[in-house]
Amino acid sequence: MKLFSSAEIRRLEELAGEEGVSLERLMEQAGTAVAVEAEKLLHPLEGKRVAILCGKGNNGGDGFVCARLLWEKGACVRVLLLQGPPQTGLAHQAFLRMPEAVETVCAGHEPERAERMLEESDLIVDAVYGFGFHGELSGEPARFLALANAQNCLKLACDLPSGAECDTGRVSPGAFRADITVTFTGKKPACASYPAKEYCGETVVAQVGIPARLLQEAEASCKRFEIEAEFSAQVLPSPGVQSNKGDLGRLLLVCGSYGMAGACLMAARAALRCGVGLLHLAVEERIYPIVAQAVPEAVFTILPWRSDERACEGLLREALSKATACLLGCGLGELSEQACPPVFRHCRIPLVLDADGLNFLSRHPEWRRECQAPLVLTPHPGEMARLLGKGVREIQADRLAAAGEAAEKFQAVSVLKGAGTVITSPDGRTAVNPTGNPGMAKGGSGDVLAGMVASFAAQGMPLFESAAAGVFLHGRAGDLCAERFSPRAMLPTDLLEALPELFRGD
Repeated sequence: MKLFSSAEIRRLEELAGEEGVSLERLMEQAGTAVAVEAEKLLHPLEGKRVAILCGKGNNGGDGFVCARLLWEKGACVRVLLLQGPPQTGLAHQAFLRMPEAVETVCAGHEPERAERMLEESDLIVDAVYGFGFHGELSGEPARFLALANAQNCLKLACDLPSGAECDTGRVSPGAFRADITVTFTGKKPACASYPAKEYCGETVVAQVGIPARLLQEAEASCKRFEIEAEFSAQVLPSPGVQSNKGDLGRLLLVCGSYGMAGACLMAARAALRCGVGLLHLAVEERIYPIVAQAVPEAVFTILPWRSDERACEGLLREALSKATACLLGCGLGELSEQACPPVFRHCRIPLVLDADGLNFLSRHPEWRRECQAPLVLTPHPGEMARLLGKGVREIQADRLAAAGEAAEKFQAVSVLKGAGTVITSPDGRTAVNPTGNPGMAKGGSGDVLAGMVASFAAQGMPLFESAAAGVFLHGRAGDLCAERFSPRAMLPTDLLEALPELFRGD
């Protein structure tokens, strides 16, 4: 599903106006959509107490429409003006159309009465700020949104929760926490990207009158989307009936070190489960006996790092010449200072960097200029912070921007892992992943993902599609494991056993 920015929504409204769809009609439809969802939550509606928090702009106008419709259906409706009287013509008209029986209070003038209304509510509707919010909450809106959050009742947001930034997913402290957000025309980046996604609760998309043709044109040009199940089915390669192992890709893994062989094993097993035809592991001699026993499907190049570093470079160069993609970094540890330079120097095929490969790049960003390989980066927030020279809190506050900055800086497909993993290409395409769960926050999950992405790239999938499909399926496997074992008890190795179920379509 496409994720529309605030500018794209404004442009759609302008184009709709040129075709005779008035803003008044859009407001009426928006308020109606929120009222419909409110009735579903409170059914039966008659006698239920609803407090609607309204701002001074058009989002407040949506709230006034909702108030009128809910009153007409028998609800006890109270409107709290958090910024004084409406300041736009449309909102003022909607305000005047409310029945006199709708109790209205200016929260700044009668705070105790307003507080009492919130405390007595069965449902609180947030119609303070819309998709244009930026910055920090303050004043009466901040105070009463905080009070609303403290109430033990249902909560519904119009378009976006107040305090959430549409385009970034950033939230101001004290932002409204909704159980359901009714967003208009299409999902916004904030509906899909954390931390704002958590404040949206369940997102319901309501069409409010934008002509279908305009919406289709906007969707065609929009570069941001939330991944859906159909995506991976559409982009995964389908082997021909006469395919042989050479047709299904040749993946080289330069991973693992003494004490961290498991990272190499999980990446390797994931790559095989995702269908790569030939798997080649370049590993240091000390872990070869362990890895060879656990991955009998692979062929090996033994790297004598302790005795002949120069020979290792030649071996890696030869291995790269036979591969269709390379994964570098999982469990390399201190070997990254020796293993990364020759791979960067000689690799001309798609290169997936994870773990210690990313840490090497953060220490030596100049090596990106030396590397001619198409690149995929798969950092968690800490690794992304090191790559960009920022703090983790800054990365997490605006994950979309961080992924985009890394894609631009390193001219690479950037995969910022975590809840709502963000995948961004240097050309601006951005995908946000809806799958996965907290049970995947365990060491080794990232190695599985890296092996999956590299496997798809080795099979010839474009890098952005490889990364997005890998992330989505990795999360789906995690969700299956959470159902089977619980998030607490599931293990990264369980993901490997769940992959066949996904590809079978179970």
